[in-house]
Amino acid sequence: MRDRDRVADVTGVVSVGQYPATSGEDPAEAFSTRLGRTVTCEATDPHAFFAPLAPAMGEQAVAAVADRYRALSTQPDHSITAERSARKLLGVPPGTAGRWLADIDP
Repeated sequence: MRDRDRVADVTGVVSVGQYPATSGEDPAEAFSTRLGRTVTCEATDPHAFFAPLAPAMGEQAVAAVADRYRALSTQPDHSITAERSARKLLGVPPGTAGRWLADIDP
């Protein structure tokens, strides 16, 4: 079945977001494994992280995105449900940092 045929069969609500949920520690662990040395995650304030985008997006848009990331960081689990995830409905396996690293360096 082609991707476009699979999309045509999907109806109803499709959740778009993070499934499974991940944190900064997840990619750090994947990079550590891939590189054979310890890689750590250092949290960054969302407003500082997104500030360089303000000239292109506008201050209000950047603040809204940063506020959303800040709010998500306070949630113990901000994963979407698997049953209605775009990945499940379209038959695409969840991506992981480890898989991404393997795919970019065969």
